[in-house]
Amino acid sequence: MEKITVIGLGNMGAALVRGLLKSSAKNPLPIEVYDVDKHRIDQVVGEGPARGLASLQDIQKHRNVLIFCVKPQDLPTIAKTLAGKLEPDNLIISILAGKKTSTIAEELRYEGPIVRAMPNIAAVIGEAATAMCANEKAEDVHKSRAEQIFKAVGEAYWTKEILMDSVTGLSGSGPAYIYMVIEALADGGLKMGMPKDLALKLATQTVLGSAAMVKAMGLHPAILKDQVTTPAGTTISALHELEERGLRSMFVSAVEKATLRSQELGRNS
Repeated sequence: MEKITVIGLGNMGAALVRGLLKSSAKNPLPIEVYDVDKHRIDQVVGEGPARGLASLQDIQKHRNVLIFCVKPQDLPTIAKTLAGKLEPDNLIISILAGKKTSTIAEELRYEGPIVRAMPNIAAVIGEAATAMCANEKAEDVHKSRAEQIFKAVGEAYWTKEILMDSVTGLSGSGPAYIYMVIEALADGGLKMGMPKDLALKLATQTVLGSAAMVKAMGLHPAILKDQVTTPAGTTISALHELEERGLRSMFVSAVEKATLRSQELGRNS
C-alpha cells in the first residue's frame, strides 16, 4: 500500500486523521483526506502533513487504503463516483455503522479486501477502542495494515461481523455514556458544596484512574468494586442507591438501544 485516504471528515473521521498524524511513527504512510466540506479539509490539513483532495475523482484507484468515514446513508452517493473503478489491490476500511462488508462490496462493485471497523472518538488522543472484522478477500497483509492503523490511535481487536453492531452500541457510542457519568459525578459534588472546577477534576480523574486499574490489574470490575466497599461504609450506601435507581440496567439498555439502531441503519440506508 502506498498511502491512506480518509473519506469523510466528520467527528470520527477527523479524530482518526488527527490521531494518525500525531502517531506518525506508528503509521509511516502518507495521508490524503476528502470531504464535501472544503472547510473541514482545510482544518485537518492545517493540523499536520495531510494532503487535501478537491474531488472523489482525484482518489488514487490502486494500492491505496481507503477509509470510509461517512454516514451510512451517504455511501450510495460516493458509489456513484467510485463504483467499479477501484482496483482489487486496494484495501477498503469502513467505519459505517450497520453496513456489512458484503453491502459495501456490492455498492462499490469492489472485489478486493474489506475491513469493517468501529473505533471511537478517543482516537484523537490515541486512546480509541476499535473492533474489526474482515471479508474473505482480506489476507494477513491487509489485516496487519488495518491493525497497524487502528493501533496507532489506541487498542484494536478482531471479532466476528455478527458482533459489529453490538460493538457500535458498546464502545462506538460508549464515550458519550462515560461523559454523562463524569458530568453527573461532578454535579453530585457541586450539589454537596464542592467548587465546580474541583468537582469536575476529581470526577474526571476518578473515572480515568478506575479504568486504568481495570486494564492494568486484569481483574474483573466486580472484584475491584468489592475492594473499595467496606461494611456499613459510604460506598455500600451509594452502591445500594445506584442499584435501586437501576444504573446497571440503564447501561445495559443503552448498549442494546444503540446496537438496535446500528442494525436499523444497516437495513434502511
